[in-house]
Amino acid sequence: MHNYDPNWMEDTVPSPRTAGVGAPGEGGSGLGGIPVRIWVLGALVGVVALAVVALWAVYLLRGQVPSGGPTPAPIIWTPTPAPTSPPPSPTPTETAAPPPTASPDIAIGVYVRVTGTGDVGLSLREGPGPTYPRVDIALEGEVFIVVDGPKPAGGYDWWKVRDPDNAEREWWGAGNFLEPVAHP
Repeated sequence: MHNYDPNWMEDTVPSPRTAGVGAPGEGGSGLGGIPVRIWVLGALVGVVALAVVALWAVYLLRGQVPSGGPTPAPIIWTPTPAPTSPPPSPTPTETAAPPPTASPDIAIGVYVRVTGTGDVGLSLREGPGPTYPRVDIALEGEVFIVVDGPKPAGGYDWWKVRDPDNAEREWWGAGNFLEPVAHP
């Protein structure tokens, strides 16, 4: 069993009667018992905290403090009424230049040159007409030999042409973009 000691608290918890009774430099109550290094550390922490707050305030208030120079006058924008003008005349619509006409001198066995495409080239198709799939493009100035035609379709006379340098390149082209040339 334990023996009950009525003064047990006096031995474990300091009381106001015994505080400050210890040896010098051990602390005790009051500010006089705090070591100097704690004071210095506290002062440094306070200076750093003050510097951080000051820099934060400068950042938040930048440009809001008047510089002492002239203050610009506020600009008040007001709408300006649009001038009245007569109703616009109808804008002329741009019409596409008509395609060149087919040369009457084109015939089977005649050499022809691609021309009038505006450097876009001539679509060469699987069959005679614009609905057939395009399989190649003949460049402006290319020379071909006519092997079949003419077959009218889609407003053009279509001629089957073959590349004299590549017999596998044989397709249909609109005659309006072909002109006869001498045998190259």
